[in-house]
Amino acid sequence: MVREAPHRKAPDPRGRRLLHLRREALLHFPLTGLSDALRAPWPFKVALLVTLAALAVSVVTDLRERRIPNAVTLPALVVVFGLFGVSGGWPLVWNALLGGAVCAVPLLFAALPGWIGMGDVKLIAVSGAAAGWPGALYVLVLVALAGGIQAILQWIWAVLRGRERPRYVPYACSIAAGTVAAFLVG
Repeated sequence: MVREAPHRKAPDPRGRRLLHLRREALLHFPLTGLSDALRAPWPFKVALLVTLAALAVSVVTDLRERRIPNAVTLPALVVVFGLFGVSGGWPLVWNALLGGAVCAVPLLFAALPGWIGMGDVKLIAVSGAAAGWPGALYVLVLVALAGGIQAILQWIWAVLRGRERPRYVPYACSIAAGTVAAFLVG
């Protein structure tokens, strides 16, 4: 994030403060990095908590019932967009929309043939929206990595126990692990 101390000279040769750079830097701010998130204004902290709560509930329901309810993902998505709208206006809402789309569209293509469920798509859209545009790339890559690791571990566990290859991977676990890792790393 670009910050300027009031006593420093402005970087522009004409002495202007370049407020548009600060506003542009804030567009890259939504919850990309836990340390930044902890220093963020309250709407960003609440958006992070809502996202983490949605992830926790989704992991439990995905493990127990093999589904992620709309009653968890859709309100979380609305709250995240609403909080970004309150705190930063349309630029942050567009940034959250872009982050959600970056994460959700690849999973949507995996959901069309039935490889994953639509609840997974909506859950990763919540994570991508909370991360914003550049952070959504971290979320997407780390969720895919966590999903691969989870699938390999489930396959090894089945082989060691003498069972068939698992037909179902609760992907909410991978989405939660990848999202938390992205917030910690990003």
